[in-house]
Amino acid sequence: MAVVGERQAGCDGCGRTVALEDLTTVTMPDGERVACCPECEPHARAAARKGASLDQRRAACDGCTGTFLATELEDVVLSDGTVLTCCPSCAAEAPGPDAGAEGDGPATDGNADATDTGDTDERTRCTQCREWVDEERFRVTTIDERTEQLCSDCKADAEERGIVADVAMRKTEARDVLGLERAVSDERLREAFHEQVKRAHPDRKSGSESAFKLVRDAYDRLRDED
Repeated sequence: MAVVGERQAGCDGCGRTVALEDLTTVTMPDGERVACCPECEPHARAAARKGASLDQRRAACDGCTGTFLATELEDVVLSDGTVLTCCPSCAAEAPGPDAGAEGDGPATDGNADATDTGDTDERTRCTQCREWVDEERFRVTTIDERTEQLCSDCKADAEERGIVADVAMRKTEARDVLGLERAVSDERLREAFHEQVKRAHPDRKSGSESAFKLVRDAYDRLRDED
């Protein structure tokens, strides 16, 4: 902040000179404090929230117990089905789920579809708090274009902090829209889609643009492997 007069100073954002009482100090993630005019303040706060987003959280590796950025850790499925959260070094040394008596198999990324079926009876781990949950996780895209699989509490926290750009439809919701049970073949999925999309078509009395889009979104979600 450049003081240019007894009661005036320059905004660190746009550089305009404004009255001191109109400036607001915003602390950035690196500790730097910037003085902003009313127009620049919202942008500065958004940048501060973005810099302090989910990938700045730290967690412990289940192998070496060291502390790492959450984004550096990955889930590894052992041959007995145990899932460990490991740093890159420990993940490389961990035996995979197909390891036999002759040796160890490759480690499996815990973000793969095998651990995120979307079924509520599968225990999965929130990529934010790292806690195991019985519910289907929310696939959240953050304002810095990261994709996270969050539990309900972490999703609500992320929304409160203003770092959520998009929340994908959950598979349980998609199945409700198409009137399906939790596990169906691709052929049955296509049949259900055609049945529902006919009813939802805007040209029919029973349909509308919003219902038609909802059915298509549900079908696309269930075709998605993530």
